[in-house]
Amino acid sequence: MKDYILDASAALLRNYADLPFDADTNPDTARRVNERALVALERSGEGYAYLVTADMLADRREELVRNRLLSRDAHESVCGAAYLRMDDLVCVETSGADHLRIAAYDAEGDVRRCLEQCADLVRGMEDTGVMAYSERFGFLTREPCYTGSGMLVSMALHLPMSSQIQQAASALHISMITGGNLRVQDGGICLLENRVTLGRDGDAVLEQMQESARRLCALERSLRWKARERKDLNVADKAWRAYATARYALKISREEALKLWSSLVLGKAVTDMPCEEQTLDGLWRIAHMSPGKLKGDGSLHPDVARAMRIRALFGGGE
Repeated sequence: MKDYILDASAALLRNYADLPFDADTNPDTARRVNERALVALERSGEGYAYLVTADMLADRREELVRNRLLSRDAHESVCGAAYLRMDDLVCVETSGADHLRIAAYDAEGDVRRCLEQCADLVRGMEDTGVMAYSERFGFLTREPCYTGSGMLVSMALHLPMSSQIQQAASALHISMITGGNLRVQDGGICLLENRVTLGRDGDAVLEQMQESARRLCALERSLRWKARERKDLNVADKAWRAYATARYALKISREEALKLWSSLVLGKAVTDMPCEEQTLDGLWRIAHMSPGKLKGDGSLHPDVARAMRIRALFGGGE
């Protein structure tokens, strides 16, 4: 069942040594970066779709940003482009803040697999030009905080007990002592990211992130066990309310669907709610469906279509 480590992503930032760091504003630099990236991707033998980040549909762009395949400010670069692999798991963003942002996503939370896929593509890119590198500082990036390994690693964790106000300080402390940053999002979902790349090689950053994730998940398991022992009424009440909403609500937004999923997963762990694991995994998938897939050929509002699917999943009323 989907829980604890939800997904993972990694990105490598690289810049060409012979090109200025102005690809996001200079069309000539952007063109040269794109030409080099295209050569490397064609040589890889894998299929990629070409996307102009400024012209992408908002829902599609948000989906890629949510999976950390695309930077949040990608659409602000008038010269920016992206090459998305056909399986939607690897993306090469060009001419943004850095010449190249090579990212990979793994729905099972295998961050090492993400990094390996990024590294394979980087090796192909190196044939198209020398990367900006300093013996003293490492790989050079537009923003100094990413100089060094130029590696961004993130893991989405389900920590509904740890992210509560009285426990948040402990969770933040665990992430900070291993060089990470923990961002609490809706529905008890937290994003664990590395903070420092300068002076650290990629393996060290990766090991620290994995260690931080292990400690955070151990804290969450301990808190859930304690809540189960004391028969936590607040957890039970929230879970049963979520169950009723899933069975009978007529409109459910994506954010509310994620909150329902989180409350029900926690309720199953703490109170033995009568929810099958496949039902909860189905709710997770529905929460992540794009508006287009939700509606199909119909004209229903996505929130109405989402609620219909969830009611059917939980055997609720029409």
